[in-house]
Amino acid sequence: MATNASTGSTTGEASATGKMFVRNATGLVRELTPFDAFNLVFAAILIPVGISQALNFGAAAFPGANIALAFVLGGVLLLGFGGVYVYFTMAMPRSGGDYVWVSRVLHPFLGFVVNVSLTFVFVNWVAFNFTTMMTLFVPAAIYVLNLPVAISTWFGVAGNQFVVASVLTLLFTLIMLRGTKFAARFMLVLFWLVWIGMGLWYLGLIITPNSAFTSNFTAATQVQPVTIINLAKSSGFATPTGLNIGMTLLAMLWAFQNLTGFEWTGYFAGEVKNVRRTVITSVVGGLIVGAVLYAVGSLLVYRTVGFNLFSSLSYVGLNAASKMPAGVNYVLPALTRFLNLPGALKGYIVIAFLLSIIWWTPAGFLLGTRNLFAWSFDRMAPEWVSKVNPTLHTPVNATIVMGIYIEFLNFMNIFGGLGGYLINIIAVMALAFIVVGLAAVLFPYRRKDLYENAPEPVRKKFLGLPLMVIAGIVTMLTWLFVLIAAFTASQFGLMVTPLAMIEAFAAPVIAIIWYFIAVGVRRRQGINMTQVFNEIPPE
Repeated sequence: MATNASTGSTTGEASATGKMFVRNATGLVRELTPFDAFNLVFAAILIPVGISQALNFGAAAFPGANIALAFVLGGVLLLGFGGVYVYFTMAMPRSGGDYVWVSRVLHPFLGFVVNVSLTFVFVNWVAFNFTTMMTLFVPAAIYVLNLPVAISTWFGVAGNQFVVASVLTLLFTLIMLRGTKFAARFMLVLFWLVWIGMGLWYLGLIITPNSAFTSNFTAATQVQPVTIINLAKSSGFATPTGLNIGMTLLAMLWAFQNLTGFEWTGYFAGEVKNVRRTVITSVVGGLIVGAVLYAVGSLLVYRTVGFNLFSSLSYVGLNAASKMPAGVNYVLPALTRFLNLPGALKGYIVIAFLLSIIWWTPAGFLLGTRNLFAWSFDRMAPEWVSKVNPTLHTPVNATIVMGIYIEFLNFMNIFGGLGGYLINIIAVMALAFIVVGLAAVLFPYRRKDLYENAPEPVRKKFLGLPLMVIAGIVTMLTWLFVLIAAFTASQFGLMVTPLAMIEAFAAPVIAIIWYFIAVGVRRRQGINMTQVFNEIPPE
């Protein structure tokens, strides 16, 4: 029999592989550099948006919580979670990430449902971030740049929001159709534009003492900080008297949610150069850099703005907006107006906050399209979805499908109130990650063949127990805490109502139905799906 020189398989083996999978090779090319991989996961962490949400919402919902400490503690606990994704990526470096891992270790049913659920969560963020940009960051930019309020009003109209979101969705679909390398170059430019601005923001916080900030605040708004503090008290806010450890631990939920994304290298592992080395620097580096920048930024905001003033601004803005004095904006980027920086630099900073969402979006698109590609390559979705352009090395049909799906999410978010239930999605995410942790715990025992042939770091042990198993246990406990806290902490805002639960858990239910239909169809076509999921997809 003839031998395939590129794979080392015989013609018969290649034919068998082709029967199991859509074709003998994915068609994807490893063209992402180590920095491209880091940039993708660092963008996924999305510090400009995440720190705004964590500080503003955290200060209002968890009085007395130290958000900086919450990010430090959360970052430490997430090291185990990161370890799971690093080890699995090294053992099975294929596009689709946890879909491939869980389906090969536990069961294809679990792998599919988990990955569909996580894809639903992460791609939802694309549409949600578009509206965040228009409803929070655009008004903040208008406030700092001292532009007409009518601009903010225009962006506040649902119809206008849908037009803007639709244009952005089309733009990013076209960018992703140009290929992974083009998208990576686009993100590289945005990385520098965003982080020059964010660097100036950190610098502004450092050089502006609290006395100067409050003086600038009073001069610009004609409102004394004590007025805001008293207004918050009269609206029901209990001014914290010191660090509240309980609230800080609950606030870690913001850390878990906002740092999630650092592990995304596994989803596009089939396109990363030297992936077994790169995954360590991108995932661990992304987590450490992200947690440090979140923590340092939070401390600087507390120091410069003042813990009581910032907490009070956030509480009034989120719970008693009608009482907020005219000319005062509570959103974090808007407070750039009161830093000791030239006006041009302050303007650039708020534009950088806006551009951060543009920087992030290709990462969300890439995750969605690669997971969809992986399902199709395993024949869990129509085969045409996994078609790859031979010149651009990108799954064109999967990208178009994802663009259409995101447009649907735009509509549901703006007109259907989907964004109001996004807080419930953390429960879906936590359940899915618990299953991924379980897969890591059982991997050395259920798939001993793959484990024993994995790279040496995957097989390292501590006191006779594989490090991968320890990382899996830590992952399960971490996300179990998130799941329990999400359902029991009223401050987090989880809505346990029939409609809210249906919207949040619609994706897993659809995935279950989809799985059994797909397996049934393939069985009638004579394809043994059990055999498919016993093998790692070819490169």
